[in-house]
Amino acid sequence: MSDIISSDLTDDMKNSWGTDPVIFNALNKEFNFSLDAACSKKNKKVPSCYLTKEDDSLSVDWYQKIIDCKMPNFNVWINPPYGKGFIKSFMQKAIEQKQKGLTTVLLVPATLDAQWLPIDEISEIRIVTGGRLSFYHPINGNKVNGNTKGSMFVIFRPSKMPCNISLVDRNELLKIGTI
Repeated sequence: MSDIISSDLTDDMKNSWGTDPVIFNALNKEFNFSLDAACSKKNKKVPSCYLTKEDDSLSVDWYQKIIDCKMPNFNVWINPPYGKGFIKSFMQKAIEQKQKGLTTVLLVPATLDAQWLPIDEISEIRIVTGGRLSFYHPINGNKVNGNTKGSMFVIFRPSKMPCNISLVDRNELLKIGTI
């Protein structure tokens, strides 16, 4: 996997790995997402309402975008670019948007001591156990195993509540996502 990541991809492509649709489906069954706020046209998870790099998601009002798309709720999915500064920027945007009533779920590296992790603003963290998640190659679209880090879902809800940290089994997510 390191050959594919380091030698064949531009910096932009390194930030464009797609979420496994089965993992997305597992979370979507719970949240029924109305917006994918960080995707490419090739790897979008909410086909009727999404924001790409060209749309500059961080400058868009996600609440208004969901209204414009005529979507049923205010739940946002984000697999943010993992390049320097992007995760923190998307976390800050999620905090801003929760004030407008949005729930945002981010798929990020499982790094609880990261400076970009605003624990006091987060409603819930679900750490994926039982194996690493696979992602989809940004150019050829193939599923690539061997992720170098664990993953977690960081959830921002409009209501103020203490952060709840729990574990979720990868195989259980895969099972739920295929039903």
